[in-house]
Amino acid sequence: FTMLKTENTSNRLIEDFRGDFKKIAFLMKESWSENKIQPLLYTKEFLESCFEYPGANFTLAPTIYHKNTPKAFVAGFPRRVRYRERELNILLITFLTVAPEYKKTGYGIIVWSDLVRRAREAGFDGMMNYCVDGEAMNSMIMGCCNRMNLAAEHVYSVRYLTSLLLPRPQKDTEGATSLDIDALMRIGNSIANHSPLARVWNRNQAEWQCKRSGAIVARIRTGSREGMITGYIMRVADDNRTKCLFIEDILWGNLKEERETLVKALTAKAVAAGAQLAVAPMLGYADMEPFKRTRFRPSQKVLHAYFTNWSAANTAVGPLSSFYLDVY
Repeated sequence: FTMLKTENTSNRLIEDFRGDFKKIAFLMKESWSENKIQPLLYTKEFLESCFEYPGANFTLAPTIYHKNTPKAFVAGFPRRVRYRERELNILLITFLTVAPEYKKTGYGIIVWSDLVRRAREAGFDGMMNYCVDGEAMNSMIMGCCNRMNLAAEHVYSVRYLTSLLLPRPQKDTEGATSLDIDALMRIGNSIANHSPLARVWNRNQAEWQCKRSGAIVARIRTGSREGMITGYIMRVADDNRTKCLFIEDILWGNLKEERETLVKALTAKAVAAGAQLAVAPMLGYADMEPFKRTRFRPSQKVLHAYFTNWSAANTAVGPLSSFYLDVY
């Protein structure tokens, strides 16, 4: 346990996350309802699935508890990436949450800083943080890294395409197969050949990606040509609890004119699962024209990516022309 003291509060403990997913889901709902942008509905089941990722553990999720109630939480999930010809183990830091009554007390900075400390002690090479444009966390990340003598750099601004999905009769969708998992590793790992920062897959990670909570996978093979797209479905925290498809791995492989067909196959599976909206991040590593030709339109949302590589001291990262990594 790590002791902490903040203004107008008594001594509290930073603990490892206790695995009380339902309480964290409630904390997120209460805290993020105050955000300007409509938040997502992070359920107990979705959060449990995130921690089933190979290598994820409760130690990489420092939490401040008041007795049995979590008041601040953040999580880091391990990712293997190839960055400029070198493979790195990094943490994707996400889910930073503080109870409404403890915002502006420093709790967010405390748990985030403690997670960075834990990551460095555990031997990770760096981290990726995401911040929604216009939110205070953008300046917090840079300020905290400066105080910890870490060189965080704003490496990319993620923009999105969105599409309304029209309900229509669909047959039941099948789950991912071993062929899907093989294709994700084979095509996904090839992205590192042309993107400066790209995710590296092993089989356990690829299996999780294809079978995670709400997973949607579409793959096309035509003769010697093959490509696939993955995503997952979760609900928006609106009155209707709208189901949304979040597209992740856009792996055209060597597909040509079949790309639009692949997009339509993915959205058809999402509609069959009840999705009414689809969101695709534009990360520069994949051609987005097939989405635009299938009625995806630009969104106003912008997400800033901050990358820190503390394993290479005094080496500037600089802006990335593209990157291949999941975004939260």
